[in-house]
Amino acid sequence: MTNISGFLVAIALAAALALFYLTQSSHVAATGYEIDGLQAILARERAQQQQLTWEIGEARSPSQIEDRARKELRLVPLAPGAVRFAPSSINSTN
Repeated sequence: MTNISGFLVAIALAAALALFYLTQSSHVAATGYEIDGLQAILARERAQQQQLTWEIGEARSPSQIEDRARKELRLVPLAPGAVRFAPSSINSTN
């Protein structure tokens, strides 16, 4: 009887170890899939960041600003003598 109960305990212990191994390996696999998904999201966000950085640089270029001012805002350059500055009130002693 002792021999059979020892054998059943060994089988139960082996089953518990197998179940523990399966749960751990499933958890590792699920974590790996989650990491892969997060890396894909990170790559997509970095690509979007690069695109936005390029668009910001393009929008800040003087030619783009001038085109927008002319087309969208209907601004035109001033005539060369259109702006007059007030004379300086500080006397220079040089």
